[in-house]
Amino acid sequence: MGARPPLAWQLPSGAPVLRTGLCGLAQPCLTLAQQTPRFLFHDATLLWIAAGRLDLVAGSERITVDSPQSLLLVTPQTCADLRKTPGGAEQRFRSVFLTFPVSLLDAFHRARACVPPQPMRPAALRTLALDEELASTLRHTCESVALRRVSDERLAYRLMDLLAALAERGHAFPRSVTAPGAAERLRTLIGEAPDQHWTAPEAGRALAMSEATLRRRLKEEGAGFEALLIDVRMHHAMMLVQTTSWSIARIALACGYKSQARFAQRFRSRFGYPPSAVR
Repeated sequence: MGARPPLAWQLPSGAPVLRTGLCGLAQPCLTLAQQTPRFLFHDATLLWIAAGRLDLVAGSERITVDSPQSLLLVTPQTCADLRKTPGGAEQRFRSVFLTFPVSLLDAFHRARACVPPQPMRPAALRTLALDEELASTLRHTCESVALRRVSDERLAYRLMDLLAALAERGHAFPRSVTAPGAAERLRTLIGEAPDQHWTAPEAGRALAMSEATLRRRLKEEGAGFEALLIDVRMHHAMMLVQTTSWSIARIALACGYKSQARFAQRFRSRFGYPPSAVR
């Protein structure tokens, strides 16, 4: 039997889907080449490049993915420079971007406590061949994420199955060995509702600490509330520009900005070009 093309499918386009505590799913689609500096992969991430080419540089690591026959796996808290280049018959860049939060990874490792650990490559970036069985598992999982009628409980089992399939092929995302710091907790909090009017006192209350404690802990970790808030919102903005046909005004509101001009200014300051240049 000849090999069938993996993942010969396309989910409905639209805004990224966040299933809180379980995963996030997005499908970037670009017709123009795009450079994204200092993109933070906050969570463990699986990328499938359906069309075009993706180049990543994370410190001394460099990797290129330009084939739908493989997956790219990125460990949590990896900061990388990305270049997305349209190509192939579609002359587009199109990908599936699936994230796994720390809570899900911890649950997966607890469930496999009796299984000998797989040898793990310490690299932040890793490619993995996409065989037919793995492609089927990935497709079923992504379709489940997009279907709201699939309960969180059922989706958790399907995500665990995908993580198990990756582990069987020699890759298990590392388990967190320390409790998340204030910056990581704050980034997660804002990322779940980037359109909310966040202030340091409100964020502190949500994280069960005073504003002074929050700011002190962020400072100890080399972070600041305002800078982190902007960065999380701009990451969300970049994803919306790439995955939806929304107007810039609507994207601005979805990122917590009533002023489109101020939003565009923040976007240009973060990425070096206006949001309109992405499309």
